[in-house]
Amino acid sequence: MPEDLPYNTFKSDDGTTWIEIATAPSSDEAQLIQGFLEAEDIDAQIEHAEASILPSNMGRLGDVRVYVRADDEDRALRLLRDRQEQFDRLEDDEDTLVTDEGVAEVDETTETE
Repeated sequence: MPEDLPYNTFKSDDGTTWIEIATAPSSDEAQLIQGFLEAEDIDAQIEHAEASILPSNMGRLGDVRVYVRADDEDRALRLLRDRQEQFDRLEDDEDTLVTDEGVAEVDETTETE
């Protein structure tokens, strides 16, 4: 289990243990992580507090948590780490389009609809 995360766990009704592997500052970012993991055949769940009375700058209390099954924890963490390392190696410019598959080639001569 990750020692550098203040992770949480919970058991679902069917006895499955779910482990927190990531947090995100918004539901949108958490859904991107969830989608990335599900594209890799890892089931992921999101836990967040949806309340308009909460201020937007609540620190970690306002973070959205991403959970995976305990059996998928190591693989999910490795995939997220690899994805972050690939992103960090990219040169920062406005012309690079990055997808979950890496840098995308864009043909600027193609007409759009």
